[in-house]
Order: sequence, then structure tokens, then C-alpha cells
Amino acid sequence: MKELSTDAWAVVLVGMILLVFILGIVGRSDYDDAVAQQDIYCEFVDLWGQTNGRDGHPDFRGIYETACTDGQ
Repeated sequence: MKELSTDAWAVVLVGMILLVFILGIVGRSDYDDAVAQQDIYCEFVDLWGQTNGRDGHPDFRGIYETACTDGQ
């Protein structure tokens, strides 16, 4: 069996580091999108309550009391 040279191991190591870095960026982007979606959901449920159902939407997920009122 042929052994890998030091240069080949360096390429493999750099490739693995880049893969982990890219996965970290993608994961952070997914998290940011989820947080933004929840913020929009909370705003629309709040708007629904303020306008007596004329604008926004009701709490169809049933999470407004726990997810949207903490810290607000």
C-alpha cells in the first residue's frame, strides 16, 4: 500500500478544516433565518391582537405566550 506524503496529508487537513468552516457558516445562516422567521411570526401575532384580527394572523402555532413574550 502506498503511503501518503506530507504534502498530501496537509491537503487533506486543509480540506477538512475548510469543510468544518463552511458547515459552521451554513449552520449559523440557518439559525439566523429561523430567528428572523420567529420574530416576524411574533410581530404578526401581536399585530393581530392590536387590530382585533384585522391585520396580522392569529397564534396558529400556539407558541406566542412562551416564545414571543419573553423579554418583551
